[in-house]
Amino acid sequence: MAAEPLPKSIGRYEILRLLGRGGMGEVYLATDTALGRQVAIKILPAALQSDAKMCGRFMNEARAVAALNHPNVITIHDLATTDSRDPGFPPGALYLVLEYLEGEGLDEIMDRRRLSIPECLDIAIQALEGLKVAHQSRILHRDITPSNLMLAPNGHVKVLDFGLSKILSEGARDTSRSHRQTGEGMIVGTLDYLSPEQALGNPLDERSDLFSLGIVFYQMLSGVHPFSGASVTQMVAKMMTKEADPWPEPDLVPESLKQIVARALRKEPVERYGSAGQMILDLVVARRELRARPPRGAVTQEVPAAAPASIADSTAPLRRPRSSAAAVTSEMPSPRKGPLLLLLGASFLLIAVTALFAARGCGRLRTLAPPPAQTR
Repeated sequence: MAAEPLPKSIGRYEILRLLGRGGMGEVYLATDTALGRQVAIKILPAALQSDAKMCGRFMNEARAVAALNHPNVITIHDLATTDSRDPGFPPGALYLVLEYLEGEGLDEIMDRRRLSIPECLDIAIQALEGLKVAHQSRILHRDITPSNLMLAPNGHVKVLDFGLSKILSEGARDTSRSHRQTGEGMIVGTLDYLSPEQALGNPLDERSDLFSLGIVFYQMLSGVHPFSGASVTQMVAKMMTKEADPWPEPDLVPESLKQIVARALRKEPVERYGSAGQMILDLVVARRELRARPPRGAVTQEVPAAAPASIADSTAPLRRPRSSAAAVTSEMPSPRKGPLLLLLGASFLLIAVTALFAARGCGRLRTLAPPPAQTR
């Protein structure tokens, strides 16, 4: 079957290629002809253009991202609608113009390989930095999942998809009972990353996002979801009523990180971290402590070193790896007998000469002394 022809342009943007297509929209790589930069165009499918809820989500994402300006949050450039000058698109269709990011979703990376502990820490801290600025602007993300965290080739993390975000007034909490919805051909959000209060439709605050990130962090560290189940329904039920699964390889995860995850995954929001900044602080401290520890299995053997025989020897490493105790013994310098015997001989000779001169001096003194007086 012939491929569907690619639209040539939309607004002032020249379409280059299709990046992806799903139930929630189509994303194109395009060139901003006015500013000469590459951008990502996200447009609702034609079937959803008349859906007030989906259009509202698009507008919500635009407002939320536009209110933020942070290196760890995706940047929005424009929100517009198509018209008759945009062939290939239905007229009046909403589309977002976002910064184009080169990289992979965290979900794709975890599907391909296991992340190291330093990688997990860096990703979690950067994601929390993005959430921190959002929460400070009274914006709840409400959809933190591995697929909504993108990693650039240099390791830089961006928080994506604020379509389910909620902008709160100062001091307010999210009181909307917005359960995740599914429909034919599309999934809005991901059930197995909900906080317990979000799954119940209870009021939300920043701690709900931190619970979701706790799930992601556990998954990064262990390679599995913390609330396993045969179905998503079982996973959600387990998440709401039981503690996270035991760590599958407990020795591979430092205790300090286990404690951070445990606090983030508390059922009651009051027992979790109160803010993204608090969780960042604990992660930074844990990272500093882990960097200061010697590598596991590394043993340093102290061997007293002999004085260097020459200046060149002083450039040698202070410690050298030893294969065994026998090797250490074989490399110890043997004592030198020649200089010691020479020193002892010189000492005896000096003592003998000193004694000889002393004896001669005493004889000379006796010769020079006047004879004793005779008694009459």
